[in-house]
Amino acid sequence: MRSLNFIILCLLLAGGSAVPRPAQAASTEHRNVLLICIDDLRPELKCYGAEHMLTPNIDKLSKTGVTFDRCYVQVAVCNPSRASTWTGLRPDTLNVYTLRTHFRETKPDAVTLFQHLRKHGYTCEGFGKIFHNPWQDPRSWDVEHTWGSGSFTHYSDRQKAYQAKVRRELPEKSWQKGNLRGVITNDPDVADSEHTDGSMAIKSIERMKKLKAGDKPFLLAVGFVLPHLPWAPPKSWWDKYDRNEIPLAKNPFPPKGAPEVAVGTNYELSHYADMVDMPTPFSGSLPEKEVRRLRHAYVAAISFIDAQVGRLLDALEEQGLADDTAVVLWSDHGYKLGEHNGWSKMTNYEIDTRIPFIIRDPGAAGNGKRSRRIVESLDVFPTICDLAKVPVPDFVEGKSMKALLEDPEAEHKGAAFSQYIRSGMIGHGVRTDRWRYVEWRKMEDGKLEFTELYDQVADPDENTNVAASHLEEIKDLAKLLRGTLDVGPVNLIAKIRSGKGGKPVSFRFINGYDGAVKVTWINPQGHRLNTTTLRAGVAREHGSFVGHVFSVESLDGKYHELVRIQEGQGDITLK
Repeated sequence: MRSLNFIILCLLLAGGSAVPRPAQAASTEHRNVLLICIDDLRPELKCYGAEHMLTPNIDKLSKTGVTFDRCYVQVAVCNPSRASTWTGLRPDTLNVYTLRTHFRETKPDAVTLFQHLRKHGYTCEGFGKIFHNPWQDPRSWDVEHTWGSGSFTHYSDRQKAYQAKVRRELPEKSWQKGNLRGVITNDPDVADSEHTDGSMAIKSIERMKKLKAGDKPFLLAVGFVLPHLPWAPPKSWWDKYDRNEIPLAKNPFPPKGAPEVAVGTNYELSHYADMVDMPTPFSGSLPEKEVRRLRHAYVAAISFIDAQVGRLLDALEEQGLADDTAVVLWSDHGYKLGEHNGWSKMTNYEIDTRIPFIIRDPGAAGNGKRSRRIVESLDVFPTICDLAKVPVPDFVEGKSMKALLEDPEAEHKGAAFSQYIRSGMIGHGVRTDRWRYVEWRKMEDGKLEFTELYDQVADPDENTNVAASHLEEIKDLAKLLRGTLDVGPVNLIAKIRSGKGGKPVSFRFINGYDGAVKVTWINPQGHRLNTTTLRAGVAREHGSFVGHVFSVESLDGKYHELVRIQEGQGDITLK
């Protein structure tokens, strides 16, 4: 025994590793995680049966991981979907259903997946769109959140002039006048790296190399913006498709018997200069030439993003990280491209709530297979905890999918729930193997206004509302829905907000913190507006009112506070 101890001691003194260091043990015990988030991506991928698509890299990931055929988001629009997924809480718990409310104002004690992993020894870094823009939640990351360089649009001078012309010609009272964006599609002749998403892939790979050299397991989150509008991928990706051969929607009409509130308004597209006259699903349709232009742009954008995903996956292999890194590919919601005569997301329908979702956990028995089990985006938080071998916190409301990675046919939850707010009403939906049931209720008092029921076996495209002829099934579905969702009144005003009617006051914000901070006014409804970035040592004059509230967050995520303006307010030093 003495001779063995002597040999070990000699090895250690010589720089050997007969006894592993704690950091090395942690790095082999805990998986790294590459989280790939893609905005507005419906399952229009070859690995999901879309034969016209050129998506070889995501298809390859599908063949080497578990592909989930029925994964659903909680709300089919960016902010609430992302807030719910990354906090592990349903929209009812967060009170976040819309684009305008930040979860830090509705549930100040919320802990994100990334904060939780950091607490358990992970390094977490974020690139691009992980949370909803412009709030990328500095508290979630170990270093300042990063975007790619370049441009998302590459608009020409002629296109910019056209936008200015359209703005001038809009009526003075038009809501679009102050919200008008450029043209909705563009095919710039630029390299992938000149697009912000392409640049971001390159930057993410550089960070991957540095994270590999660290002594802690890591989660690297990369959030691509395309295929979100505007659709302006490099021209080379447009050239890979024949516009006239891209299939069009099989059901370009609103569902029979559906209330108008359920189908939406197509308003997102009408923000763009060449789409200001966008019809609603019940007021008209786009001509086929326009439909083909938009669908061409969307599929080109997907193929461009697929190439960036391929770069990330290749980098894992090249860095020798593939065997120790779980890959999770996720989207924040689906998308309509003429289905139901609708465009964009923002409904409770299958086309908007269903997403492509793939997990590759190295060595998992289910890799290369598909799962037909119904899962929710809410389940991502606990699943990544299990992949990372860290405890699943008690507060999460999803269920880990880890068992499905070993056996894709294992039992899971059996139902997925969705919600959407429009026109003073909230639609509460539940999706089971056979049915999609939705109740539309007034937000002010919870009064039931409309019901929808779609038979997923006889009518998978949800073209006919059959609620009137299936009253017994509705009783069971309504009970299931109410067992999970709160169907009472909804109040969207956040807990943290500015007061009303205070006296005007002038003061200075002085940044005494050793780094940049963001100062953001929170209005009386609890919405974040008017963000100012102050570099270290900078002072700035500010005008506000007594009772108003400002969120202050350092870009490095280490400092944050809420500032409420007081009577006789003097200078405010941030530190």
